[in-house]
Amino acid sequence: MRKAFSIVVLAMAVMAMAACGGEETGGGGNNTVTKTEYAAVSIAPDRTTMYRNPFSGWVIYSGLGDGLSDNFWKEYDNMDSSVGKVRVSDYANALLIRSYWSQAEPEEGLYFWDEACNTKPAQRFRMLREGARQRGLKLIFQLRADSRDLHVNACPDYVRTKGAKGFESTTGSTKVWTPYPDDPVFQELYEKFLRAFAKEFNNPDEVDWMGSWGIGKWGEYHTCIYSTGDEKPREPVFDFFTDLFIEIFDKVPVCINFHKSIGTGSGDKTDPDSQRLVQKGIDKGLCLTSGAFGMHGYYGTWEKNFIHTQRWKVPIHAEGGWVRASHSLAAIQNDGYSDWGEVRRGEFEDSRDACANTMDFRYNSNVGMSETWSWFNDAYDLVQEAIQTQFYRLYPDRISLPVKAGSGAGITIEHRWNNLGWAYCPTNIKPFKDRFRLAFALLDPSSSKPVHVFYDDDAKPCDWTHDKPVNYKFSTQLTGVAAGKYEWGVAILDMSKSDPVPGIQIAAKRDKTPEGWVILSEIEVE
Repeated sequence: MRKAFSIVVLAMAVMAMAACGGEETGGGGNNTVTKTEYAAVSIAPDRTTMYRNPFSGWVIYSGLGDGLSDNFWKEYDNMDSSVGKVRVSDYANALLIRSYWSQAEPEEGLYFWDEACNTKPAQRFRMLREGARQRGLKLIFQLRADSRDLHVNACPDYVRTKGAKGFESTTGSTKVWTPYPDDPVFQELYEKFLRAFAKEFNNPDEVDWMGSWGIGKWGEYHTCIYSTGDEKPREPVFDFFTDLFIEIFDKVPVCINFHKSIGTGSGDKTDPDSQRLVQKGIDKGLCLTSGAFGMHGYYGTWEKNFIHTQRWKVPIHAEGGWVRASHSLAAIQNDGYSDWGEVRRGEFEDSRDACANTMDFRYNSNVGMSETWSWFNDAYDLVQEAIQTQFYRLYPDRISLPVKAGSGAGITIEHRWNNLGWAYCPTNIKPFKDRFRLAFALLDPSSSKPVHVFYDDDAKPCDWTHDKPVNYKFSTQLTGVAAGKYEWGVAILDMSKSDPVPGIQIAAKRDKTPEGWVILSEIEVE
């Protein structure tokens, strides 16, 4: 395959040289003059392969409570769908684990990732973590410290014992306790836990991104109850948690829920200060999520107008709001849907309108009632369409580069980049700052390893948005390049590694090295 490919590229080079001409340079360490010759390389896009890129793709949901099946992976590896049995992880990029603080730290200083912790949630966590690793999935966490609507306390018992103040609520016949989010004892102990959590999981090799801090009802930072009985602590609490999360998770993105009642005592009332606070969080470096995509009442005009101001500026996770197991057919019909297939399409259309980077496969212990099952049975075409056209998909459709040059010669590479997806590649956010760089390389044909790497730092993947090609003209020199034959490769490298490797896969129909360099053409250096 590689040999046949090289012959085709050389034929293209001969035709291009006649059209492009060349430039004369000294080369080879002698008195001969080498004429630099260029080839125009056309690249076809790969529109179907699912690429596991940072902050992109479908997200499988799970949790650590008794509702998680002991056969979670077996069920998800053999799920019924409208096209037969499917392995759900083949369609996804990450596994989201919902956890209460009391599950993650059942005793002070004992955490569910510790070998010494053998609680049932800890056992489930180890099962999920290992299963994700085996299937090539990154992890995402959503933490929760608010107990409302739960049958257990979301906070460890020691929090209340140490003097944190809070309030009780009733779920069914069970009384549960929640600390006030402005209580200083709660904040001190929660910060201690979060710092321990970040020490373990502030790791982009394992974690794709983090959910927000888990206060307010459902952990979504609304319907908040403060110790003062009013909303005066609202912004100080907002600042405390946003500053903390940005500090301790500096290598993985962190999301904040955006909605019209952020930090207030309401769950659905439009608050005039919500947009300012959410924007404040974004300016600090937070990303966005909403748990109401597809719900016209909760994800409505305010949310859509706001998200339109953020598209291609900050990554967005789209989580649907309707739940088959708990919402009746009458409920979705009141929202204008006739069946669950239409609900899935409503979520998809809201996600596309928001240019969302990720979408959810939510879980239910009765797999046949889960949103994941619904996506694969009521809307399988949308599952595929999201992979192909929603999540970012980057490729260069044409590149002009030298195929013959002298050692030390000055060269120019012209290249144009496209994004086939509606979402953007968020290399502009703080945790990704200076992490990803576009690189061209001279590859050793025998090993496919880069021998010389050239960085075009003007070419930023975050600037490549849907259907808006971007052109670049990159000049460099072949300084220190020994005479010989090489292959040109292009990649978006992850510079956080001691030996940088391709970290964002390029959607090109082209031979690639095992590490992910896209092979472009041959070059002879004299």
